[in-house]
Order: sequence, then structure tokens, then C-alpha cells
Amino acid sequence: DVLAQKLLHAIDASRQRPLPRLLFALGIRHIGEHLAKVLARQFGTLDRLAAATEDALMAVHEVGPAAAASVVNFFSTPRNREILAQLKEAGVEPEVVVAAPQEGTFTGKSIVLTGTLSTLGRKEAQSLIEQLGGRAANSVSKKTDLVIAGTEAGSKLKKAQDLGIEVWDEPRFLELLQQEGLRGED
Repeated sequence: DVLAQKLLHAIDASRQRPLPRLLFALGIRHIGEHLAKVLARQFGTLDRLAAATEDALMAVHEVGPAAAASVVNFFSTPRNREILAQLKEAGVEPEVVVAAPQEGTFTGKSIVLTGTLSTLGRKEAQSLIEQLGGRAANSVSKKTDLVIAGTEAGSKLKKAQDLGIEVWDEPRFLELLQQEGLRGED
């Protein structure tokens, strides 16, 4: 029966999920979606992350003492190790993540996108920022290093200007992407 086949296929497909999603789903204290991505990129596999020391975790940009302690505590708890072993036994094998380059133009920088970009979707632009070592943030604050403003940019652009934060337009961002080899000429 077709429905049964589809269901079996869906179950099989669910066994291999992206590592960041699994990390986030584990509900480790202080590990939200963004930090789950950062950790997945840094360590690549669940086993390597599980074996990481607090010092190794704290060496990762954006991981503070509370998050590092929380991760070590999570993976050292016998009940959690048992659950992870059961998941592995059931065939849950998160995809291995290839580490992103550690150094890039935006390494250590918080970047906010605002307005509409005419040549890039928001998710694609955020991914490109992350490939360049930066963090794509959602709101402008004193910790924001750069704002990339598309058309119809509103309150985020105004707040950035009020705080004296550097603002780039889309052509300048595209020029950087081209220099970094992340996009060809349009």
C-alpha cells in the first residue's frame, strides 16, 4: 500500500537529520538554535561534541561559561548518555557537519539584515554571513557590528544610524561576496 510505503520512507528519512536540529531538540540548557549551529560547525559530529571539555567549548567564539558547563553536564549525565545510545540503536544518525572556515571577513561580528535584498533571499544572505564567520542577528543593539540594508529598510536602519553602527547597502555586500568567491558576477 502506497501510504504505508510513504510512512516507512518518512521514518527512514527522519533518522538522518541535520546535527544542529538534533542538538537544539535535545533541549540542552543555554543551547538555542544559533548556538546549536555554531557547535555543529565546530565539532562536526555528536560524538566529538560529547567528548569536548569545557575549555574546548569555551574556545569556540560565542560559547560562554554557562553554555560550556551546560553541554559538558548534559553529556556526562548517565540518563542522557543512555537516551543518546537508544537513539543511535534506533538508527538516528545526525548528518556530519563540515566545519565552516574559522576566519572570514565577518569573524566575530554580529550582522543584522534589514529591508528587502533584491538578489538574495534572507536565509541565503544569513548563510553567506555565517560562511564568512559572522553571526546573522535579528535585532540591532550596541553589540551589532554592521547592518546590511536593502530597500524599504525601516526601524532597524534608523536604530543603527542612531547608534553610529556601520551600514552597508546591498551592492557593497554583493561586492564583498564576489571578492570572497561566494558569488560570481550577475
